[in-house]
Amino acid sequence: MTALTRRAALAILVTTISSPAFADHPGENLDARMFEMEPYFQAIDAAQAPGFELQDSEGNPVRLSDFSDKVVILHFIYANCPDVCPLHSQKIAAIQASINDGPMKDLVQFISITTDPVNDTPDVLRDYADRHGFDQSNWVILTKQPDQAEDTTRLLARDFGLEFTMTADSDMMMHGAVTHVLDIGGRFAAKFHGMEFKNVNLILYVSELINNAQHRRRELSWWDRLTGVFQ
Repeated sequence: MTALTRRAALAILVTTISSPAFADHPGENLDARMFEMEPYFQAIDAAQAPGFELQDSEGNPVRLSDFSDKVVILHFIYANCPDVCPLHSQKIAAIQASINDGPMKDLVQFISITTDPVNDTPDVLRDYADRHGFDQSNWVILTKQPDQAEDTTRLLARDFGLEFTMTADSDMMMHGAVTHVLDIGGRFAAKFHGMEFKNVNLILYVSELINNAQHRRRELSWWDRLTGVFQ
């Protein structure tokens, strides 16, 4: 995505947030409004997303809880995927570029997880960002740890509601494309299915999650100050 296109997307974002549909209390009826705007949106609203402890391409342990102070945009891929994964990764990289052009960059973490840890070696994983345009300042690609089973990340994908099924006659996997959105604090907020959803709608959704979290913090701070008077 070019800088001009990203600026246009951000302009649309600002205009939409300023519209009557998004003028209410931050986060109020967010899922219902997003459902009206985006046919590929699914609200999950689970208490917590499935936790994990995996490792990055350098062998460093990475836990989902490491990003509890951010909105997490997460998807599953494998490097040899001939069609769905590269297109999905390019779409998420474009979304990342738009988000990173604005003030939300430090509040959003992008995570890719390989479901083929045997073939996706550290070198392959390190190359993934360059091939698909990810900004590594707030993106990480993860694989299983050495002492974990080969199917660890495929089972994790299943925990998120996504199946990666090995085909009988090749090393390819049958799977869909789902973009998972986790709220600040680790709540499993929503899924965006396929690749036809509008990038700006996911960006809007993330923006409102951040606004809602900031509103909750302001309310808590106000309540703390008030109750402190009576202690």
